[in-house]
Amino acid sequence: MDGRTLAFRAQGAVLRVTGSVDEDIVAVLQDRLADFVATHRGQVVWVDVDEVDFLPSAGIGALVAAQGAAQRAGGLLTLVAAEGTLPARVFGLMGIDHDATAAAPPA
Repeated sequence: MDGRTLAFRAQGAVLRVTGSVDEDIVAVLQDRLADFVATHRGQVVWVDVDEVDFLPSAGIGALVAAQGAAQRAGGLLTLVAAEGTLPARVFGLMGIDHDATAAAPPA
């Protein structure tokens, strides 16, 4: 591990993820997303990744898998990434649905 860190803050139906997702800690992201979706089963939730500064393919896979899990549970998970952020650029290139207009998702 090279000192990269990942932090989470849940506020109601919003999970804010900050820091760096690297291959060594992607399992932590997967677990937190799974817990968040399970806690809000069947609800509309947001995962705000504006402050993520490193996002490899495994991290993208974890986010997309969480969207699918929420949908299968009867809910909706929206990824939030403001225009110009690394996540928004990655999502745009990969055609991943996200909300680029929400400055702050509802808490």
